[in-house]
Formats: sequence, structure tokens, C-alpha cells
Amino acid sequence: MRRTGAFTLVELILVMALLCVILGVAAPSLSRSMRQRNLTQEAARLLAATEYARDEAISRGVPMAVWIDVANGQFGIREMPGYDAATPRDKEFTLLDGLHFDIQQGMASSGQAQAAEFGADGTLDPSSQQTLRIVDRTNAAIEIAQTSDASEYQIVDDTKAQ
Repeated sequence: MRRTGAFTLVELILVMALLCVILGVAAPSLSRSMRQRNLTQEAARLLAATEYARDEAISRGVPMAVWIDVANGQFGIREMPGYDAATPRDKEFTLLDGLHFDIQQGMASSGQAQAAEFGADGTLDPSSQQTLRIVDRTNAAIEIAQTSDASEYQIVDDTKAQ
């Protein structure tokens, strides 16, 4: 009698056990990768918000502010009070689940706090926060910090130190 090319039950169980071991080894690495991706994505959105505020301030000649709401995990852009815009360019964003802002010295822990202000010429106001920090559940963090010439912000990744 001729044997067909099928697998035995024992061979299938061994393959499944091997796959489970490989998945068990790879899962923590995948989890860290997803956490890092979420932090990087939110930092990029916050950086884009600062760039948008600066661009709008220059193009419209109206001072713009980037605000954060620590308690609700939100941030956004608005024009400074006292300027009547025909078409407001305000934007609002919410952080991904599991992420929150780390409170910097002098920042309000509830309600909207002004994080950065750009003058009508696009210059960053000296009262603007030096760094804005986003943290996840495991305390891995990523920062948005002022550049050395204090003209704009850049992403500073300190998750590698964790």
C-alpha cells in the first residue's frame, strides 16, 4: 500500500507548538514596537500642529497659539484673542488611548493651557514651553522641544533610554 503525502497528527502538534514558542518570544517585541509607533505618531501630530500654527501666523499676520489640555488629553491651535478672523483656523486633536501629556513646570493640570505662541511674524514667544512631553502607560516618553535657535520645535525621542 502506498502512503500519501499527508501530515500526521503528531507532526501538526509539533509545528503548532513551535509556532506558539516563536510567537511567545516575538510578542514583547511587537508590543514595544506598537507603543513606540503610537508615541511617534502623536509627537508628529503635535509637531505638525506647531508648524501649522507658525505657518498660519505668518500667512495671516495673526498671532497663533498651540494649547494643551492635560486632563482630557487634547491639544489644538487657535488664534490669539483680539483678532477677528473671517474664517477661524482653529483645530483640535485628541491623543490616542493610553497616552497623556506630562505636566511641565508652570503648566495648568486642568483646562486648556497655552503651550506655544507664535507672533504674527512667526517668531516663537519667549513664554512658550521649552518642551512638551507625551508619555504612555509604561512611562516611555517622547518630547517636542524648542530648537537651539528657539524658532520652532523638533521631536526629541527619549524612549531609547527606557
